[in-house]
Amino acid sequence: NLRNLTPNTDRSTEGAATWSPNGAQLAFTSDRTGTNQVFVMNADGTGVRRITFAEKCDRPTWSALNFIAYTIERAGGKDIAITDLSRMEPRILTDGLGSNEQPTVAPNGRHIAFVTSRWGKRQIATVDYPDGKNYRQLTTLGNNTYPNWSPTPGGR
Repeated sequence: NLRNLTPNTDRSTEGAATWSPNGAQLAFTSDRTGTNQVFVMNADGTGVRRITFAEKCDRPTWSALNFIAYTIERAGGKDIAITDLSRMEPRILTDGLGSNEQPTVAPNGRHIAFVTSRWGKRQIATVDYPDGKNYRQLTTLGNNTYPNWSPTPGGR
């Protein structure tokens, strides 16, 4: 029963889909407005709504704490931003040092892992949610990309 949830009637490009924690919705990127933005829709493809209004956004990741983290690209570079879905308030979480991208939210929602060049090469780091403090470098060798959390044991 495969079906396209984002019919490409306007030649836009959609991608980077991520499920909500309860499986009822999807977040994804689309350039249907001219530049990549983050959209949310119901799992059946209905109720599509735009949640970002920045220069360019990519790689959304959904949190159990009802926010979506994503990469925001601005003239000054890339940072990690979040949008609180209950208030629809966007906020930049990282501090602009280096290029910060590819966020992934911890199962408990309290930390965000991401790729950063703030220490030279592309390394994986974490930052605390909601305050954007306590940067911790997790890797030190080579160039590292696409961090991901493992599920919480016992589903908690």
